[in-house]
Amino acid sequence: MTRHMLRTMLAVSVVCAAAATSACAGSSGPPPVTATPALRAVTLDGAVYGHPIPVGDTVIAATENDSVYAVAGDTVRWRTHLAEPLPRAQLPCGDIDPVGITGSPGYDAAAHRVYVVAESAGAHKTLYGLDAESGAVVLHVPIDPPFGDPSAYLQRPALLVRDGRVYAAFGGNYGDCGNYTGAVAAVDISTGDVTWYRASTSGRGGIWAPGPPAETAGLLYFSVGNGDAEPGSAYDDTDSVLALTPELRRADFFAPATWAQDDAADKDLGTMNPALVAGRLVIAGKSGDGYVLDPARLGGISSAAPAFTGCRAFGAAAVDGEIAYLPCANGTAAVAVTATGAATVRWRTTAPADGPPLVAAGRVWATDWHAGTLYALDPATGNVLAQYATGALPHFAAPVAAGGVLVLGTMTGLRAFPLP
Repeated sequence: MTRHMLRTMLAVSVVCAAAATSACAGSSGPPPVTATPALRAVTLDGAVYGHPIPVGDTVIAATENDSVYAVAGDTVRWRTHLAEPLPRAQLPCGDIDPVGITGSPGYDAAAHRVYVVAESAGAHKTLYGLDAESGAVVLHVPIDPPFGDPSAYLQRPALLVRDGRVYAAFGGNYGDCGNYTGAVAAVDISTGDVTWYRASTSGRGGIWAPGPPAETAGLLYFSVGNGDAEPGSAYDDTDSVLALTPELRRADFFAPATWAQDDAADKDLGTMNPALVAGRLVIAGKSGDGYVLDPARLGGISSAAPAFTGCRAFGAAAVDGEIAYLPCANGTAAVAVTATGAATVRWRTTAPADGPPLVAAGRVWATDWHAGTLYALDPATGNVLAQYATGALPHFAAPVAAGGVLVLGTMTGLRAFPLP
């Protein structure tokens, strides 16, 4: 394939799968997609792990080859190669090869700038700001965490741009090896000054869920993974949801009373980004237990019972009104949340759609990134309305809506699917 758009045709298999709450024949949701749309592919110079972002009629995508692209339709408007990526062989563990730009880009609409964190030789991490019109580099700030070993860190979550700062969160590589501590960096765009928050007092406690933090009432909410505290030790700030001020001071936190057992069994909350739904925060981690939290009072170490169970969530949820569509390992689940914090599981899809979902065009879209399939689900029932072959996908691949199509990052670049 070339860098430009390769057009081919994809036959759409429309699958009718019974969900937990209704049979397909009785579904009152949107009609199935029966057309045979064109599948468009753009080959880039590496895998696109972070989800692409729409900027006007252009899609910005960053690759593991440390390149950033602006793509409009079937045209690459610009490409900026920032550095040489780090070969996997130079890391103590991990499953990305090479490691370049992994976290999703951030966008500053006021300045029309795109921001990415690129990894390069020596396992150094650098925040770059690029002019979104031309791709010219306008900012270059080293942001290696000031504790631990550089090679043990991975910048996985989506970047967030707010009020003159870029926020970048860090965890470890796949395998959780080496000496690192979960961290958040806040970079002042005007001065280049970097402020750090250290997420664990014992080590590890990675912040790596691939979506952005939740935001409300001027605070940022992150989830934190398991730490290194020994059984019987004091609480080490891990297995938690934490609220940070814009200056990265901790304002509040939540952790289940079982945090020590969760950490020892690798069943922490750090795999899902907190989601703001009906004024509440929803979080579900590796244990399968889901919690609904009051963002104004998270509760500290809490013995509160889970609000729902059976959802080991990995990635960011999609929110539509009072419904959160969660990226459960056993398939997307729809959870309704009230203003009082009550939660009801409306449905669990029978499809293996476990990637971070998107709500667009009256459907819930989610990938099976293991098999290379994109599913369109009925938001009322979870029934499968259509499925599309995507080619090889990176972990936690998530579609975005841009310019009237769905765009998906793949192991070779981008693929676009027309919305119904």
